[in-house]
Amino acid sequence: MKRGLTALCAALLAALACAAPPLLQAPSADGRWRVVADGSTLRVFDADGRPRRDHAAAPASAVLDAPARRSFIIVFDQLPQLWELSYDPNAEPVYRGMVHDYRMGEGIAEPGFLNVRRTPLQEPLREPGFDAKHAMVLARAPDRADGQAVLVLVQLDVRKPIASFSHRGDPDTAAMRRVAIDGRELLEVPDRAGGPALHIDPRDLRLLGAH
Repeated sequence: MKRGLTALCAALLAALACAAPPLLQAPSADGRWRVVADGSTLRVFDADGRPRRDHAAAPASAVLDAPARRSFIIVFDQLPQLWELSYDPNAEPVYRGMVHDYRMGEGIAEPGFLNVRRTPLQEPLREPGFDAKHAMVLARAPDRADGQAVLVLVQLDVRKPIASFSHRGDPDTAAMRRVAIDGRELLEVPDRAGGPALHIDPRDLRLLGAH
């Protein structure tokens, strides 16, 4: 009886473990930090596995490391925001509330290190990808009513979307890469449906179409 109960408990625990969604997490390129999105908490761990900072957060759809910026990028299932969490000890302060001129020290400032810098969006994003310098994020917004995919380009330095594009197909923005075509540096987005890749000119903010 005891052996049967133990086996049943083990089976139930295994089933629960399989049913639980995997944690979204990303290590930093230097190996010193790791961020884990676990439900309503975004937790930062150091290299020894000790929790160093917790942030209340909505469920995330992606967590990525941006080593060129020494920061993590987080987007959410339902929250129309993009978060950048810096692990650079010299990160610029994060200002909360209304700021008229950050150079004059206005607004409420928090240290930039291990704190969140928020970029407001019109809609939640998913499947983010970077350009080579990690200054821009290209991601998928919810599809249009006619089924067309919507791609949004976010500039992290100015903290706002700077362009959006629609396209029929299934562009894989998470697999975006930077290519040179006709002397121009473009963002190339493959199509999961097997169609030709899209090319976006981030300087002129133009969708050049599929090639």
